[in-house]
Amino acid sequence: MEKNYQKEYIDISTELRKSNSSKESLYKLFDLLYEIKKVNRTKSENLTLSNIYTFLGFHQSAFELYKSNIDYKDRKVTKKLYTLEQKAKSHGNNFITKDIRKLRKKNEQIKLLREDFKVDENEENKFLLKNKDIVIFNKPVKHDKFEIYMYGDYKFEDYITKIIKYISWLENCRNVLIEFYNSELNEQTEETANEDWFDTLEIFSVRIIVGQNGKLFSEISAGDEFMSDHILDIETEEQKITQMNYDG
Repeated sequence: MEKNYQKEYIDISTELRKSNSSKESLYKLFDLLYEIKKVNRTKSENLTLSNIYTFLGFHQSAFELYKSNIDYKDRKVTKKLYTLEQKAKSHGNNFITKDIRKLRKKNEQIKLLREDFKVDENEENKFLLKNKDIVIFNKPVKHDKFEIYMYGDYKFEDYITKIIKYISWLENCRNVLIEFYNSELNEQTEETANEDWFDTLEIFSVRIIVGQNGKLFSEISAGDEFMSDHILDIETEEQKITQMNYDG
C-alpha cells in the first residue's frame, strides 16, 4: 500500500500548530521531508514537498518545485505561484527552521599547521588560510571567511601555536557564550539563550587579531534565530567574551 504523504503532511502540520511547534512535531516533519526526498515522486508528492518547504521556511526551494509541477491554466494555482515567488525573492532559503538533531552533531577541527597559512597579497600584516576550513562554535567555517591581523612588532611565526590554540578554544565555548548572552542581551531581546540557540547559530565570518599589547582578540559575525534579520557581532579577548550586540 502506497503512503499518502499529503495526509501525513496535513496531520503533522496540524499537530505542529496545536503544539506550538514542539520539537517532537518538528522532528516528524523533518523526517517526512527526508523520506519524500528519497522516493521517486509523483507530481502530487512534489507539491506536498513544496508545502513542507514553505512550512519550514525554504521559500526558494518551495517556489522552484511548485512552478515545475503545476497546471498554469488554473488561476488559483497561478495566484499561489505569485505568492511563493514573492517570498522566494524576499527570503530565499535564508530564514529556515533547522533540524537541531543534525546541528548538534560534533564537528571535528582539522589539524592546522604553519604551512596552512599564507600572507595576504595586498596586506602584509594580514594572514589567510590556504584551503582548510575551521570550526568555530561547532560550526564549519569556510577558509575564505577567516582572517588574521597582526599589529605591533610581532612575528606570525611566534604566534602560530597560540593562534591555533585560540581557534581550538573558539571551536566550542558553548557555556561561556550562552552565559554572556543571558547576562548582557536577555533584557534587550526578552529571549533566553540555551543549547538550542547555540546549535542554530550561523557563522558568517571570523577575524583573529594579535593586538598591540600582544593579546589575542577575535571578531565574529554571526546570525541567530532570535533576531534573524540582524547580524550578531561577538568579540572576545583571550578566553573571554567581551562584547555581543546586534547590528542591523
